[in-house]
Amino acid sequence: MKLLNGETVYRLVPCPCYEVEACESWLTDMAAEGLFVEKLGRTLARFRRGTPCAVRYRLTAARLKGGWLDTVPTEPLSAEKALYSEYGWEFVCSQQEFFLYACRDPQAPELHTDPPVQALSLKMARRSAWWSLVGGFLVLALQFFLNGWGRLARLLVEMPLLSCCIYLYIFGALFLAARDVYHIFRLSRRLGRGYPPDHRKNWHATARVYRISRGITLGAFSLVMVLAFGTLVQMDSRQPLENYQGSLPFATLQDLTDGTLVQEDDGYNTLEKRHSMLAPVILEYSERGVILEDGESPWDTSLSVQYYDTRSPWLARFLVGDLHENHAFLAGEPQPLPPLAGMDAAYAYSDGKGVFRQLILVQGRRVLSVLWTDPDGSWDFDRLAPRFAEVFAAAAS
Repeated sequence: MKLLNGETVYRLVPCPCYEVEACESWLTDMAAEGLFVEKLGRTLARFRRGTPCAVRYRLTAARLKGGWLDTVPTEPLSAEKALYSEYGWEFVCSQQEFFLYACRDPQAPELHTDPPVQALSLKMARRSAWWSLVGGFLVLALQFFLNGWGRLARLLVEMPLLSCCIYLYIFGALFLAARDVYHIFRLSRRLGRGYPPDHRKNWHATARVYRISRGITLGAFSLVMVLAFGTLVQMDSRQPLENYQGSLPFATLQDLTDGTLVQEDDGYNTLEKRHSMLAPVILEYSERGVILEDGESPWDTSLSVQYYDTRSPWLARFLVGDLHENHAFLAGEPQPLPPLAGMDAAYAYSDGKGVFRQLILVQGRRVLSVLWTDPDGSWDFDRLAPRFAEVFAAAAS
């Protein structure tokens, strides 16, 4: 509870407006404690402190034409407010597809006396609750579509906290939307069968579940915003190769040949070093150059490397699928490889023309993906895979 000026009080909402009966009951209990609602939000409600008294609260559905493009009005029509006022009901505020009315006269008639007619008035609320749930599933499907091919495992390993917060928020929002659908359709069925609503329903039963779910969802959303901003700030961390001091746990172009390497300075030759809770070392390496060897044609190629030193061997294997799917132009079926000493697993892929080749090596907690170009077919897996495996294995010792 937070006091601003001695008269205004904020309380956490224990149930959404879609739980019509429980929400009305809660507001009635607050009035009995001397707290009279002024503004009803999804998370917080603003009350005015006064003398405790009996007040009835009723949530009525907004009366719309029923079109798909209808927008929710912020307050009822003036004629409706005037009519309800004559019977002792005063408009308080709006919340989502509902208008909140209050009455202090115990003899005043109810706003709704025909349950089936009231059920029909909930059409907009039912439709909105249903589309909120469908929209949540569409967001989840879109998230898997955008990140499910070549990115899902990598996002989890590279940004575990952000990934967990994203899905915690999505599933939390889906849970809340599903509760809204359940409660509004349950009330509609009850009214449609001719049973009057229970205005004094026990709201304590589900209050804790709703508040915890709402808190987790909002907390996850806030963390997503903070972590996403931090990720954007740190995105440009690549450095030129000449600025890096130290050995690399994989073979470079110079390691692959005894000839002369002429690097092409076109922004390709960079190294990015990152880390996460699940991968203490993450390296992304890019190199482009021409290798000159006696008696052979110059090899003009590029080399792209992704290296992960993870917390567990299963994480290294978990990344294999994404490291391959990250290159959509490669064929899905692995190609044969010569024996590679010291490797727990090895996979080789090529595009249809054999120009692009990818080698993925797994050893313990480490995984390495190497992509290079082989225009004339002379630098194939039989020639380079043993060399990549030799340097990769030696880096573990």
